[in-house]
Amino acid sequence: MVDVCLIIEGAYPFITGGVSSWVHALITNLPQFSFAVVHLSDKPDPERKPKYTLPANVAEFREIFIQDVGDAPAKRHQPIRPEIWQQLSDFHQSLRAGSTGHTPELQAWLASANHQGMTERDIMHSQRGWEMIADLYSRYGADKSFIDYFWTFRFTHLPIFALLEAEIPPARVYHSVSVGFGGFFGALAKLRTGRPLVLTEHGVYLREREIEIAQAEWIYSEQQQTFQLGRRLDFFQQWWLDMFRYMTKFAYDQADQIISITQFNTRYQLRYGADPNKIRIIPNGIDALKFSRLPRNRSKEGFFHVALVGRVVPIKDIKTFIRAIKVASQTIPTIRAYIIGPMDEDPEYYEECKQLVEMLQVGDAITFTGQANVADYFSFLDVMVLTSLSEGQPLVILEGHSAGIPVVATDVGACRELLTGANPEDAALGPSGLITPADSPGETANALIRLWRDPAMRQQMGQTGRERVMRYYRQESLYAAYHSLYQHFASQRSV
Repeated sequence: MVDVCLIIEGAYPFITGGVSSWVHALITNLPQFSFAVVHLSDKPDPERKPKYTLPANVAEFREIFIQDVGDAPAKRHQPIRPEIWQQLSDFHQSLRAGSTGHTPELQAWLASANHQGMTERDIMHSQRGWEMIADLYSRYGADKSFIDYFWTFRFTHLPIFALLEAEIPPARVYHSVSVGFGGFFGALAKLRTGRPLVLTEHGVYLREREIEIAQAEWIYSEQQQTFQLGRRLDFFQQWWLDMFRYMTKFAYDQADQIISITQFNTRYQLRYGADPNKIRIIPNGIDALKFSRLPRNRSKEGFFHVALVGRVVPIKDIKTFIRAIKVASQTIPTIRAYIIGPMDEDPEYYEECKQLVEMLQVGDAITFTGQANVADYFSFLDVMVLTSLSEGQPLVILEGHSAGIPVVATDVGACRELLTGANPEDAALGPSGLITPADSPGETANALIRLWRDPAMRQQMGQTGRERVMRYYRQESLYAAYHSLYQHFASQRSV
């Protein structure tokens, strides 16, 4: 039995930066604890390679493929009890009625060692399963395409049953670094083992899924004329969101401690059903000295250098950054922009970004570096930029600040408190950057122009950012907090 089982969805050790960097540093800096790492991903990918070497205190690594169809099970000897089918039907009725879908009966079913033996194949490949789906369709989706209804049912249930059937590593503490599928698996572990569950949310998972689902092209959406302001999710989009809402509330209910990295995010956690008595804030921390002594690279003088450090994915809104550079370049002829981060997570989006660069004719000003050592750029950057649609508490802002770089960031997640202060004492230090609205290339460009025109402001904001990190965001505090947390829960008896 390991001390801590970390549950990670689609990140460490195969994706760099952000949550992955946080996880790797946490494990490395707590060598007194043994870890198991459970990674949730869609399907096996023989081309994928780990981006991190697992630390010596990782005793076990395993993957669960949540969209992979396994072999057909052996012939069933006992039929599934009728009440199990009824509970599944009641679950969907509850979701359609706007509830979280969770009931004591459903919880008891999930807690059972083999969840009464029901599998995804029982639902999708049996007469009784077909009858249940047809009945739900006639009640809730009769005006929709049955083919779309059937496949949405399948793709929303396949991950759930993959997790229900997965083996749970024995551990003294289960720690999921998100809700969603990772939180669902952590909640199952809590139910079935009685061991404590810790949840850490870097962003707010459900809020990020709301944004993605509203923009998703892979979810079938009927185009309808409407005179209402704003956009309302259609039937299938709402279905996906309801499933994520259910998993979020299930994880919150089972968690012994819910960690938020910023006060800003707690308002969403409370809105989505978290118990306020379980919430605790542990801010991110970094090695404050790592970038603080970088010498200025004089060979890069003469240009105004700005960079966005992050994955090339829609949630980072790289397109707004590209458009902002186009606008700013009309005033700042010496601007040079860098997009520093992996480009392989969403190849289609990366291609769209490259096409936008060509269309706006800013290829001479913008460089996609791919994965790179940010220290090589921090030594000469004048400003860092984040145009994200959603964030938690971006480590890259803290890293940039430690190097004395001012930041322009959208008003999402903890960006405002990182740039203007999280409390009155912090705010008294002054601003360490400029805040802009999300999806606003013009506002972002104006902020860059303002900083370009005022070198003294850039220097003062850079100094303020460095002092803010040294005072409030040192990694020693982060690791001490998790050390205490793990020690406390590991010593508890099983429920």
